[in-house]
Amino acid sequence: MILGDEGDEYTFGGRTRSLVFDLEDLDNPVLHFSYMGATNAIDHNGYVINDLLYLANYTAGIRVIDVKNIENKQMSEVGFFDTYPKDNSGIFAGVWNVYPFFESGVILISDLNKGLFLVKKSE
Repeated sequence: MILGDEGDEYTFGGRTRSLVFDLEDLDNPVLHFSYMGATNAIDHNGYVINDLLYLANYTAGIRVIDVKNIENKQMSEVGFFDTYPKDNSGIFAGVWNVYPFFESGVILISDLNKGLFLVKKSE
């Protein structure tokens, strides 16, 4: 399970942090590792489809992270679309949510300041 705490970047600063938990034993969840993102933006809603995590990352836009080696504590950013190019600070502005579930591959991005964006991953 991958969790984001939007309060940590806002309150303490630092790079985007996503917590990865091992839930093999549901009575004993274990923090597997913390993934540190490329920016200081606040992480929000994230969705995993196949081996990709689509993460709403407020001022850093949508971040697409490869999670195929998550069991080995490896995650790597493979793409992004920044709807708030002004900066990547830890404030509540920019992308609030993403919707990567369309069959067409189109990703809907909900931006607090600029409305809706429709993007598609390039090959």
